[in-house]
Amino acid sequence: MVPIPSFVTPDLIEMGSRLLMAVAAGSLVGLERYHRGHPAGMRTFAIISLTAALLTVSLSTGPYAYLMGTSDNGGSRVVQGILAGIGFIGAGVIVREGLSVRGLTSAACMWAVSAIGILIGTGETVLGFLGAVFVLAILVFFRWLDHFIPRRSYATVHAKFSAQAVPDESALRARLESYGFSVLSLAFKGAKSGALVIRASVWAPGVAASEARARLALDFQADQKVVDFSVEPVSTE
Repeated sequence: MVPIPSFVTPDLIEMGSRLLMAVAAGSLVGLERYHRGHPAGMRTFAIISLTAALLTVSLSTGPYAYLMGTSDNGGSRVVQGILAGIGFIGAGVIVREGLSVRGLTSAACMWAVSAIGILIGTGETVLGFLGAVFVLAILVFFRWLDHFIPRRSYATVHAKFSAQAVPDESALRARLESYGFSVLSLAFKGAKSGALVIRASVWAPGVAASEARARLALDFQADQKVVDFSVEPVSTE
């Protein structure tokens, strides 16, 4: 039988097992993000959960616990510091691409995973894993539920018309609505050459939105009166 080194105490084994469980719980949530191709994946979420657990599990013994204080106030300062740090990391995964905003769900998951790591680090292992299961269930179930809930899909349409073919507002609205869009707003920008640039915010039912955008783009492409155009979907995931 291999002898156990003297520094391997029951407390160390307990803390090590908590760290392993924190990594497992964080990876469980990160698996869904990784599967969806998001920048923050399994490694990111595992490290966040591990770090939160490291900072909280060390409050039970050792010099770090003495430094932070064994009172409830010391533990609350650690938790506040963890959540403040997560705010910076979460802001880093939120990316704006044109009118679309991406990364909000990943940032929220990071916040949840930090709480999971804190719970496991403080010994609330069952509650921590239960939280991880709930977060994963929300990510999977609500994505599946999206297919059955009527949803609006928003888009922004930019089009530049030649000086000889500037449409009026009513004709432009009718043209967009003929593809199934509902027009929220129209903005116009003119040029001294006589060309006119329009910017329209539109929406269509989620099921038909993709086809409507494709049909409008093909129509603009074939229209000799349209000098330049873009049809850009707006996303907030």
